[in-house]
Amino acid sequence: MPQNLNVHQPDDRFFKSAMSDPEVVKAYLQHFYPNIAAIADLASLKLENSVSLRPNLKRFEADVIYRCRFQGEADDHFYFCLLFEHKSKPDKYIAVQVGSYIMELLSSMVKKQGRELEPVLPLIFYNGKEKWIPQTLSELFQGHPHYAVLEPYIPNFRFLFQDATRLSPEELLRLDLSYFRSVLMSMAFRHRQHLIFKYLQLIFEGTDGKEKVSAVTTYILGVAERSEEEFLKQIQDTTFTIKPEVMSTLEQILERGRKEGLEKGIENGIEKGMDRGVYKNSIFNLLKTAVHFPDWPAKKLADFTELSMEVVATFLSVKSQGDSAALSRYVRQDLLANIPLSAEDEEKLDRLVVQLAGR
Repeated sequence: MPQNLNVHQPDDRFFKSAMSDPEVVKAYLQHFYPNIAAIADLASLKLENSVSLRPNLKRFEADVIYRCRFQGEADDHFYFCLLFEHKSKPDKYIAVQVGSYIMELLSSMVKKQGRELEPVLPLIFYNGKEKWIPQTLSELFQGHPHYAVLEPYIPNFRFLFQDATRLSPEELLRLDLSYFRSVLMSMAFRHRQHLIFKYLQLIFEGTDGKEKVSAVTTYILGVAERSEEEFLKQIQDTTFTIKPEVMSTLEQILERGRKEGLEKGIENGIEKGMDRGVYKNSIFNLLKTAVHFPDWPAKKLADFTELSMEVVATFLSVKSQGDSAALSRYVRQDLLANIPLSAEDEEKLDRLVVQLAGR
């Protein structure tokens, strides 16, 4: 079952965090775009403020923007725009989005007196499941009946595009040991998760320091198609040098998740004027009601038990999988986290879970 850790947009967050490290960006350019790296003074890479404001328009943000000098030219610069959009499906109109970033950057240069225009190079990193070749603006209009006449007037540019999902393990393993390799392997195996666990030791070998260990661990948990406990067992069954640090980080993440689950559960109860005892009774009431009235919708269950729709909907989602172990773990570690249960409660809970999972 998908893990319980609530990580919003894990791909986007992880990519932005990694690409905010100039050493990762240097390695990225040197590996994928050596012709660009050859004309760039990579020692001068400087992360720019990625947020732009346009009068009367909403704030928007490009993923990562770097400024860098040309080799041997102290006064000449060019921009790198590292743009990443995590989508379940390819984005047909990515050229429009990237084009707006490019024009906004060029416009900001025009507004600064005495500053010459600098080239903007759009780099797109993709690790979606489906194969995707992004279309340029010109390609988007090719089906137009008057394309031959209009083509010279259509703004156009190409992308520096990388589809990480198509990278083979062999190519990734040829990379020098570094955090760049750890990031790339983690994201490239996003939809080949058996490879994440096959190469778990090699992924963590490049994570020097607690912050990087935590970033990779959080990302893998955020995209894993298994629970945190299953991931923990996988690490326990694996022997590798960094394991103590990974284990410590993972346990901290799990403990934080349990506390957040408890706080959320208690908040849901407090919103309805419940104390812990009343909240526990409401959870048991939810289980018993779901046993006796399996066809009740989430709204009716929420109204009857006085629990929030979020709690009831998530419970029904876990219940629908028919996995008694997963359901028991969810009820104990999420719905009833740190709420004392008597022996009688435990026995009742086990009985209800078996009945629910069997339906």
